[in-house]
Amino acid sequence: MTTLRFDQTQSQQARQKFKLIARLEQSNLLEMAEGEFHRLIAEIEKSPLFKKLHREEKIIRYQRFPKTDISSNFYQLKEGIVADEGSLDVKSLLMNNEHIVRQVQKLGLENFKRYFLYNEPDVSVQDIAQECDLEVSEVQEINSLIDEFSVLSEFYNPSTFKADQGTYYSKIASVERGPEGFILGYFSPSFARGKYSIDYERLEELIRNGTFSDTDAKEAKRILKKLELINIRKDTVSQILLGIVEKQGLYFESGDLKALLPFSQKELAKKIEVVPSSISRAVNGKSIDTPWGEEKPVKDFFPRPSMFKRILIRQLLEVETEPLSDEGIRYKLDKEFGVSISRRSVARLRKELKIPASWTRGENFPNKAEEV
Repeated sequence: MTTLRFDQTQSQQARQKFKLIARLEQSNLLEMAEGEFHRLIAEIEKSPLFKKLHREEKIIRYQRFPKTDISSNFYQLKEGIVADEGSLDVKSLLMNNEHIVRQVQKLGLENFKRYFLYNEPDVSVQDIAQECDLEVSEVQEINSLIDEFSVLSEFYNPSTFKADQGTYYSKIASVERGPEGFILGYFSPSFARGKYSIDYERLEELIRNGTFSDTDAKEAKRILKKLELINIRKDTVSQILLGIVEKQGLYFESGDLKALLPFSQKELAKKIEVVPSSISRAVNGKSIDTPWGEEKPVKDFFPRPSMFKRILIRQLLEVETEPLSDEGIRYKLDKEFGVSISRRSVARLRKELKIPASWTRGENFPNKAEEV
């Protein structure tokens, strides 16, 4: 009995240790720089075993995230879009592949997406060449170009932000108008393709029938473990950005800062079922383009409640038809915006805005509130 209890304790400790290691690996991957992350993906996808798992055995497939696509800017493949510094590799890549770039542009956006960006492993290189009137070698070169751009995506449509207190920004996506509302346009083909869908049952079946040697079977499982961790990062980032687009839709529609709603990382973490620290790690150093082309840090879409309330108070007092008391402001915030706040908090925020009390405003009405 004692031995059984000891074995159960050891087993429980082993499981806890495994979970701890998994959490550490997830944490490290969430904090990994964009360039390093995409180099990791490229290294895996270039391996012969990955190609066998993906192309030959159909164990790995890409699964796109909802309401996402490749950015409309990506397809332009213009040198002028790259950064002035740190982007020599991108410029060289475009210059050395002028013929292939012309072929990509001649394909048209839809064919490019269908046969190269989102192509299924069932469609062979030979079939793509025939459908697109290309040489097989040209198909392979286009695929290589896409892979290279995934690695160098941080230098293509780069961030315009300068390093802020040691934080270097990577612009990862743009919010764009789609046929049915806003979508995310990723600058990296790897992110646009989505996550890896893995058929573990088929893998086990092929291992049993001897398709994979013992060495390859072990290596395949190691690769799939890495892909699962990559999936966690891709899934977390996509859910965060889609959550922002959903919550801040009025802002993306109008461009008016007053339309930004209070939104905490804790609130989003609860919705997408991750710990709040994962949100913080995932958004650190990342930015996106708005529909009107302005770059914004992702963290800016989580405005503090106090800032939001100040904006609303200022907005109410700019259009008041008679001086509102602090209690009147509190009532309107609750009725018109669903914001619950005490009268004392209203008074404090009003003073922070340097707005006088209602009886003072009434002496020289109307008196406009100062800017936040």
